[in-house]
Amino acid sequence: MLLVVAHPVVGAGLETLLRIERRYDVRRVPSLADAAVLTSHWRPDVALVDGVLLQNGERGELGVPAYVLSGSEADGRALERTLDAARGWLRKDATAAELAAAVDRAAPPPHQRGRLLLAGALTAVLAVALGLLLWWGWLALSTAG
Repeated sequence: MLLVVAHPVVGAGLETLLRIERRYDVRRVPSLADAAVLTSHWRPDVALVDGVLLQNGERGELGVPAYVLSGSEADGRALERTLDAARGWLRKDATAAELAAAVDRAAPPPHQRGRLLLAGALTAVLAVALGLLLWWGWLALSTAG
């Protein structure tokens, strides 16, 4: 989890709320430039970006699902367009439960990721098996005649 928040008190408060969950590796930086440096060697699942950092036409090119933190819906919706992988906006005073729910929508928790990977693998295996079965059937019919 990447927090991009310039204000130290706001950043510390959000970081504390997320750490309470004990599910996230939380790292905080004060600017989009620092976020770009950090994401060049560490890939967070989700980023929370303070809308204040986006108000001067800055673009958030983070390469990960991200939410804008804003005080109002109108600002949040306008600013989310400046993020490359925006998932929406959240109030700056969101509760721990609201933050966790938003993060889970953008990047499922680790125990669910395993289930999603397993489901994807099973789907791939079934698709290959079906393809082989159809090919075998076609081969049997074409050589029988």
